[in-house]
Amino acid sequence: VYSLFYEKIELVKMCFWIVFFKSKENYLTNQKHIRIIVQYENLGDRMKIQLSKIISVPKYEETVEASIDLNEIKLKGVSYPIREKNDFSIVFRNIGKDKISFSFETEVTLGIPCSRCLEEVSYPVSVKVTKELDFSDLDEEDSSYIKDKYLDLDILIFDEVVPKLPSRVLCKEECKGLCPVCGTNLNEKECGCDRTVADPRMAAIQDIFKNFKEV
Repeated sequence: VYSLFYEKIELVKMCFWIVFFKSKENYLTNQKHIRIIVQYENLGDRMKIQLSKIISVPKYEETVEASIDLNEIKLKGVSYPIREKNDFSIVFRNIGKDKISFSFETEVTLGIPCSRCLEEVSYPVSVKVTKELDFSDLDEEDSSYIKDKYLDLDILIFDEVVPKLPSRVLCKEECKGLCPVCGTNLNEKECGCDRTVADPRMAAIQDIFKNFKEV
């Protein structure tokens, strides 16, 4: 009887873990799907390059003049406008059955707010890409910008630029920032506000002195 009882317990535990891990797998899959949709949903009309001929013709080579249609890099609800972008050449080569390579270099200049005063700072980002693709076995990273034998250039540029975004930008090293009281840009003028920040650890002692004076 005890043996049967413990067997049932083990069976219940096994079912629990199977359901748990399956639910976790589905959750992560859904989260990943949501992340991709959020990441690319605002890219709008984009330049797409047809790759069928490059894939199918042995030793084929072609240079394509390309341009960036993106006008901003939007990430986590924050938009960084692209202030400068240049046309550039992409060199495509057939390097085997269902395999191609391509390479290009370009630069985009983003408008990023200063971390202290919020004034826009021009921030150049260099983009240098060299890739080899096997269309018989595209990995997940490449399939983000390759759809139905089209190269989605703006998604590729987006993927290359985002990791190079700085965590902090200053308009100048000595930037004074904004007044925490009235919001005046202290690089432009002094506002005269009292910006003394009291140490909260001294609040109790200050209350004692205040009460003492009142007595």
